[in-house]
Amino acid sequence: MERERWGAAWVAMVGVFVVVVAEQLPIGLLIQISPELRVTEGAAGLSVTIPSVIAGVAALVVPVVAGRLDRRVLLIALMILMTAANVASWVAPNFEVLLLSRVFVGIGIGGFWAIGGGLAVRLVAAPNVPEATAIIFAGVAAANVLGVPLGTMLGTQLGWRLAFAALGAAALVSLVCLIVALPPLAAPTPVRPQLLLDQLGNRDVAVGLIATLRGAA
Repeated sequence: MERERWGAAWVAMVGVFVVVVAEQLPIGLLIQISPELRVTEGAAGLSVTIPSVIAGVAALVVPVVAGRLDRRVLLIALMILMTAANVASWVAPNFEVLLLSRVFVGIGIGGFWAIGGGLAVRLVAAPNVPEATAIIFAGVAAANVLGVPLGTMLGTQLGWRLAFAALGAAALVSLVCLIVALPPLAAPTPVRPQLLLDQLGNRDVAVGLIATLRGAA
């Protein structure tokens, strides 16, 4: 396996970091967002709920719609969408525009996770897949421990719009890294809806889904 593909695993980690921060960032900024956009804090909370729901749907739909599209191209396109959506959040003139931008954030989150979460098997030899997967998923921990708190602190001190601007800049950096480091990732076969339905009959998948739902509850 070519050495630079380890670099691609680290780049995927940066992408995961960005999408996790993008999903959770408004949580700490609701008290800044709500008065400026003239909505209640409860309504402002939709900026967190909507992208999470959309991400769950997008994780299923994006791979199906993408068909045989090279996964490198797809990941780059999703990060372009993420960058643009966070810029739109930054300059949103009203709450409706903010929510619309968060819809596109949700598409970016779900699509990126659907492809990026299993990317390790395409980047390294089989014995090294667990290590590469750990690198990619380290983006989640980094986002929760560093990204979201720093974004909240920035938003609290300098305004929530600047926090979204910084997130847009981070997404742009991730985009450049993806363009530079990701190798071509041809899709050997398109993902069909029936293939997704068949996974419900897979015992390991069913156990994982149940465990995830119980953990979320």
